[in-house]
Amino acid sequence: MVEQTAGRVSPHRARQTAQDAARAPRRARSRRSLPLAGGIGLALVVLLALAALVGPAIVGIDPARQDLRGRLAPPVWDGGTAVHPLGTDQLGRDLLARIVQGARVSLAVGVTATAIAGAIGVALGLVAGYLGGLADRLISFAVDVQQTIPFVVVAIGVATVLGPSLRNVIVVLAITGWVGYARIVRLQAMSLRRAPFVEAARAIGVGPARILGRHVLPNVAGPVLVIASQQVAAMILYEAALSYLGLGAPSETITWGGMVAGGRETMTTAWWVSALPGVAIALTVLGFNLLGDWLRDLLDPATRGGGRL
Repeated sequence: MVEQTAGRVSPHRARQTAQDAARAPRRARSRRSLPLAGGIGLALVVLLALAALVGPAIVGIDPARQDLRGRLAPPVWDGGTAVHPLGTDQLGRDLLARIVQGARVSLAVGVTATAIAGAIGVALGLVAGYLGGLADRLISFAVDVQQTIPFVVVAIGVATVLGPSLRNVIVVLAITGWVGYARIVRLQAMSLRRAPFVEAARAIGVGPARILGRHVLPNVAGPVLVIASQQVAAMILYEAALSYLGLGAPSETITWGGMVAGGRETMTTAWWVSALPGVAIALTVLGFNLLGDWLRDLLDPATRGGGRL
């Protein structure tokens, strides 16, 4: 039987069309809604931000205060007391207070280094992709050179010359983290410089700086935001690794990496001294990565249709 003849639509086809039309708004809403993985990532990031901002005031314990009589007290679920819910370290310092204080350092280093690296990479990528020619060749050469230098070599060189400090950690992370932005933004700018709206702006006499700032930069903001959200996690992990190796912040600065390193000698008798800061690092990196994956699916036109969980 022919379903559609002489301009008539069969009842079956009409019902199918109506069902598809009804499902379309639901599919659109599901693509805009926050998936489970993205929700977990957002919750972890918000928890980190709250711990860094108001955690020390809520905990109310000096993270540097020592109590040798209460050294290596276990967490509350392992026989400890509510006075020190996460236990204490070798000098009797409260681990909860130190982890919360370390969250401030990790978040500050991660966000600051990501912002500086992003500013450098986006600026160089825009110039290379839009102008092309000699500027593109020079910046591409700088990218190639940067990728051949291992991150640890740069960190050791800076720590040897300038000494360990949070400022130097941020410098190392920034000068090694701009390459990803430059590569992505360069490709985006190369494709946009021949776009009709860019050609129209150029035809009416708009200068390159205004075109880059008003027409090209907003169109590359999506990929940059995705890279930044995932790079914060990488920066926090790198800072912890440098502090663990003794190349990061000074020993008197409370960092998660330094706490993990400080508990190595008591790992078999007081596992919580190293393990709990390590768990904080893992959850933070997981949160930013999950949030970055959701932002990528939300902003990337190639994945907007299907929606990944």
